[in-house]
Amino acid sequence: MSELGVVATESSTDRFPLIASRPLRVGEYVITDTADGKILSFIEKSMIRSSLMETAKNYISAVEASRASEGNPRDKLYVATARVLGLVDMLKNGVVFMPSVPPTPGSPVFEAPSDLLADIFSRKGNNYAIVGKLLRNPNISVSIDLNRVASRHLAILATTGSGKSNLLALIAKRVSEVHGTMVIFDYHGEYSNLAFERVTHVQSKINPRILDSEELADLLEVRASADKQRSILSTVLTSEVKESENFWDALISELNEIVNDKNSRSDDVNVARRLIEIINRALSRMGRILDPDMGDPIDQLKPNYINVIDMSELSEAQASVIISYYLSRILEDRKQAQRLRITGEGTRVRFSSPVIVAIEEAHAFIPNDVYNEAVEAASKIAREGRKFGVSLIIVSQRPSRVNQDILSQMGSMAVLRLTQPRDQNYILETSELISEELAEYLPSLNVGEAILLGQWVSLPSIVKIDKAEEKLLGSDIDAVKQWSESKDWSEIARENTDEFIKGV
Repeated sequence: MSELGVVATESSTDRFPLIASRPLRVGEYVITDTADGKILSFIEKSMIRSSLMETAKNYISAVEASRASEGNPRDKLYVATARVLGLVDMLKNGVVFMPSVPPTPGSPVFEAPSDLLADIFSRKGNNYAIVGKLLRNPNISVSIDLNRVASRHLAILATTGSGKSNLLALIAKRVSEVHGTMVIFDYHGEYSNLAFERVTHVQSKINPRILDSEELADLLEVRASADKQRSILSTVLTSEVKESENFWDALISELNEIVNDKNSRSDDVNVARRLIEIINRALSRMGRILDPDMGDPIDQLKPNYINVIDMSELSEAQASVIISYYLSRILEDRKQAQRLRITGEGTRVRFSSPVIVAIEEAHAFIPNDVYNEAVEAASKIAREGRKFGVSLIIVSQRPSRVNQDILSQMGSMAVLRLTQPRDQNYILETSELISEELAEYLPSLNVGEAILLGQWVSLPSIVKIDKAEEKLLGSDIDAVKQWSESKDWSEIARENTDEFIKGV
């Protein structure tokens, strides 16, 4: 092992400062001795100081100090903060055990050997799956524990274009390879062309008969502030309407009775007419999504497959209703499966094994400032899902807008590049997984680089995530290339048209 530096003063059992012989990179691993044995630590923060440059008061003195510093090797001070991860001997066996005493100031700090890192991060077994390489040690593969993904909850957080959807697609691929069950709520159609095996694509249909009046109002895009319209819709959505042979005809018939009733108030008549217009407009736009003749929407999902629910044609309010319904039914199905497994009693279940559900654009559907059905259903899974084999993955580019209670339940986290201070601070306030030092480093991450934390990985790590080649959509558009191709096709079409006209 090569010596990198020494422990500086004021060390503790969880962190210690060190003075290094060279600049250290955030994400490097180091080893040092304690009274309990050798410990492995992770560089969270790195700085370079110059005493001569600190004395500069203007540009001229800064130039002079810079030249003096170049010829003075003693002027540069390489300092770093290391986060203690545990005793090396215990980590080799997959156990995290913290030292009871800190390293002594002045103790030498060594670079962690590659074979030790491989033992820790490149775990073998059916429940482990490779997702990338250590950023600072690219020869070391990093494995995630799929059992932890399926039994805990995961947050994938990053700015647009940083690689969060690639990571979700990669996780889906790894789950499919072990015949796992996953449901992805795809709001932008990014996963519509996943090209690996055991993927099924589901049209976001729902039976309006199973909805209450508020859910139906959301699907029909009745404004949330239109209290009168929602009230009358609640009145006409009777059990007889829900059980009628033709749901929409029966619903509109009830509204027409209000319109034609001479005793109806004029306001009610106008509202009923407006509701009929809203229903007809919704049916013309979303007739194939609102299907009163379908069975339970959950029957569209296939166990042991990656189920991608396409919600690209829906508004946020409509998608929230879809998400709420599926989450509630999946959780209820898994509760029933557990009862059936333990007691042998119960009805048929759809999912006899654990289910992972992933919500893309989570800030839109489980927001921090609005309480809706999707928030309620996701909160219930965040609290109870682990016991029944339903785990939640939330994916968001604006974590500060995600429901705080739900985000705080995430036992694992993948944080890619985040530039907004508000988002960084929100993660710090909500989760104990990420430190202030690592939060400061988030804007420095490049595309595809992620900090992996929590129960799904052996130890905190900065990882270059593998490319999910089977995800065909979602990458940046090459506008210039497409413009050029479009121009070529336009010219060919014009030439063919001109020749045709001449021939006539």
